[in-house]
Amino acid sequence: MSKYFPKLSADTSPKTLILANGAYPKCPLALELIRRWSEGGEGYRLICCDGAVNKLLQHTGLLPDAVVGDLDSISPELRRQLEGRIHHRPDQETNDLTKAMNFVAHELSLRAVTLLGISGGREDHLLGNIALLPGYASMVDELLALTDEGHFRLISSPSVLEVERGQQVSLFDFFGSPLTARGLHWPLESFRLPYLWSGTLNRADQEEIYLEAETPLLVFLAKQCKPLNHEP
Repeated sequence: MSKYFPKLSADTSPKTLILANGAYPKCPLALELIRRWSEGGEGYRLICCDGAVNKLLQHTGLLPDAVVGDLDSISPELRRQLEGRIHHRPDQETNDLTKAMNFVAHELSLRAVTLLGISGGREDHLLGNIALLPGYASMVDELLALTDEGHFRLISSPSVLEVERGQQVSLFDFFGSPLTARGLHWPLESFRLPYLWSGTLNRADQEEIYLEAETPLLVFLAKQCKPLNHEP
């Protein structure tokens, strides 16, 4: 049986938000999710990766529910304000995004996550964050990463995605496993993409696309980063 993901909106995005320390989001949907959290929307949580707390405070005047990381980017004064919300993870074998994902999955037992702020800033951080996403498949049932240009979704089982007809779609298979993609202008049937870039710049010919792979697959859907429902 296929997992079904409805069209992206504020109501269909996971309510557990992790804010990474890239550029602060400008995307309307990301800002809507932060607004809902800031107003105490039911089920919303916001966890910051280390220095991202500074950006959240600058843009909203608010402190997150938790901060996870090695804490090398937080002033002593801010640490005092965050008393009881800090989860110090000094390990240098993983980055702060992975530390936050582990905290959410294993300590909060939450398995549906929206990532914010993974893009912008240094390009090596962006590439590192994207390359990490398939490795989180065992931690989540749903993982969404919003950017200012669209969103990434992690696919780890046969899935149907509701999309806009004509929407730009790119597929990234980090493992070279057989991939099936239907409903796209250039469909694939049990096909191994020869290079990481080989699945980019496709588009949806239908309002639903079917994706299946033997290993976790990352799909990017462009220009859908907008709220479709403003009701809290």
